[in-house]
Amino acid sequence: MFSHSIFDKSSLLQRDTFLVLGGGLSGESAGRLLSKNGKTVYLADKNAVQKTDSVFVATFSDTTEWKELPKFQMIIKSPGISPEHPLLTQARQKDIPILSEIYLGRLFFNGTLIGITGTDGKSTTTALTHHIIKAKFPNSEVGGNLGLPFTSFCDENLDLIVLELSSYQLEDSPNLKLTASAIITLAPDHLERHKTMERYAKAKWNIVSHNDIHHTLVTQKKVMELIPKERTEFMGRMLFFGISESIDIRDKEKLIKTPNGVYHTNDFNLSGFHNLQNLSVAIALAETVGLTQEEIQGRISTFQGLPHRFQSIPKEEYDESTFGKIRFINDSKSTNLHSMLSGIAGYAKEDPIFLILGGEPKNENLSPLIQRVRELDANILIYGKASVVWRKDFENSGIQNINYVNNLEEAIQLIKLMIDREKQTTVILSPAAASFDQYQNFSERGDHFVSLVKQYFGR
Repeated sequence: MFSHSIFDKSSLLQRDTFLVLGGGLSGESAGRLLSKNGKTVYLADKNAVQKTDSVFVATFSDTTEWKELPKFQMIIKSPGISPEHPLLTQARQKDIPILSEIYLGRLFFNGTLIGITGTDGKSTTTALTHHIIKAKFPNSEVGGNLGLPFTSFCDENLDLIVLELSSYQLEDSPNLKLTASAIITLAPDHLERHKTMERYAKAKWNIVSHNDIHHTLVTQKKVMELIPKERTEFMGRMLFFGISESIDIRDKEKLIKTPNGVYHTNDFNLSGFHNLQNLSVAIALAETVGLTQEEIQGRISTFQGLPHRFQSIPKEEYDESTFGKIRFINDSKSTNLHSMLSGIAGYAKEDPIFLILGGEPKNENLSPLIQRVRELDANILIYGKASVVWRKDFENSGIQNINYVNNLEEAIQLIKLMIDREKQTTVILSPAAASFDQYQNFSERGDHFVSLVKQYFGR
């Protein structure tokens, strides 16, 4: 669906009238950019309300018939809009160019651009990469799927931009001409949109600048096993991260070794092997754009992480003198099994944990979760809709130490009664399910968890 007829900014600006399909932050930002460049911009959105201070000349419902819309020369598509939307189908039939909001931003930005994607870990890695890179590029910005839309700052005089890119943004954004990219992880997700794992993987693969010999891709070998055969087109440099890879993660030694240097991770603030993977990607990307070992090492200890992503609750918030050596981790952003399993990968039988799962589950095979639970000294608490949907699978597994509760508060109350004050215990909220059965979003769920910890375990 991508329009290959639009190669540069000048060919874009030859058009005068645009339809932005899909509002929200990305759509509003794209409309503002075009309006600033003297273009007439219309909006088609499910919420067809024309705001008094809108950058759009007029707003229409996205169910409006084509013949009832004003004439326009190009569509800018927001990432939340399905490629099968009727207006896009008709635009293709009429040879009306279609661009994504991300590609629109790329046409306006000429500096160094790094893109990061993956099923899990992309937000933390994007923020961490930008944090490190600022040591050399203080005049840089971060955005995309994390924070501000790309089109809100793409025309600023910046030296470098780091973008988090989702599969929705990438599926119609090929040829982004990135300096470097990363595909961190790849597991089934968003299949209600992409339909098949192959189509999902192909969307992720769009992050790569296929024919650029100077492009660097950082990824895992197991990710490449899931990429369609189009990967043979890649002509750039590929770096693998992992244990005994070119970017070698040495967890026990607290080291990450690259072809360019050795980095110490003992003062890295984020827990879990998956966060060491995220750090290794950030280091490799920083090296790619010219940072020295000293510049990178100096930034590792000052990154505090993102809220709700395997985030340790500060010890000042709870009373260890009463409840023993206890630790609380808020991983509310974990909305699928792959993310949750990555988070607890570093725990073993000798590490007592309380694992809180639950919410609105996705249609995923629970076998990997059940197998992992068998390997741990864990009390499992399952709340919300998942306590009903998953119950039969867990009961059939024969696993003990599973408790079904209605909500997070009941889970915390039960943990308070069950906890062994003589053991060094970790309580982890890593739901492996969406939040929408009881919360507006994962942030609200994570905030509630933190408040419950303060309420029941506070000083």
